[in-house]
Amino acid sequence: MSYARMDHAAWAESNNQAANQVYGNRKSYRPAPEKLTEFQAKVMNICGMVGGGIYNAPIAWEKIQWGTGLSPSGMFVPWRDGRMATFDFYPLTLLVLLAHEARIRAEISAKSAGNFELSFFQRSHEGGMARRHPDIDEAVAAFREYLGEGHSVSYVADLARAEEPVA
Repeated sequence: MSYARMDHAAWAESNNQAANQVYGNRKSYRPAPEKLTEFQAKVMNICGMVGGGIYNAPIAWEKIQWGTGLSPSGMFVPWRDGRMATFDFYPLTLLVLLAHEARIRAEISAKSAGNFELSFFQRSHEGGMARRHPDIDEAVAAFREYLGEGHSVSYVADLARAEEPVA
């Protein structure tokens, strides 16, 4: 089963509808959108893939800022797991690659011990720094140009083998 093939946004809509029915009459409850915008759906699909299924994702659902009110262009998703990695169980890599694929600016901000917030802002393929976002290919090309060929941080297989400790 691949989380890339699941409709995480549809699950989020269903979850929002149920939450609105249960909590909708409480004064402190801010209703969640029962029909997601295209941007909100992309964010929920990204969060679902990064979180190993939207129903498993460590999201503080009641604290999501859906991109309405004071910040209509952004969406803020509280994440209750303070760890992300680049390879093994690679949620950090997935977040970065999916954000580039969608041309969405993603930001990770510390909130409290073991918790952070994922912020998302839709960008375009053109414009200045605050309007555009590179896709994966553009980001890799810019990185390769920045680093240059033969940089000291680049992995070299023969060098890595030579530095392995002898048992």
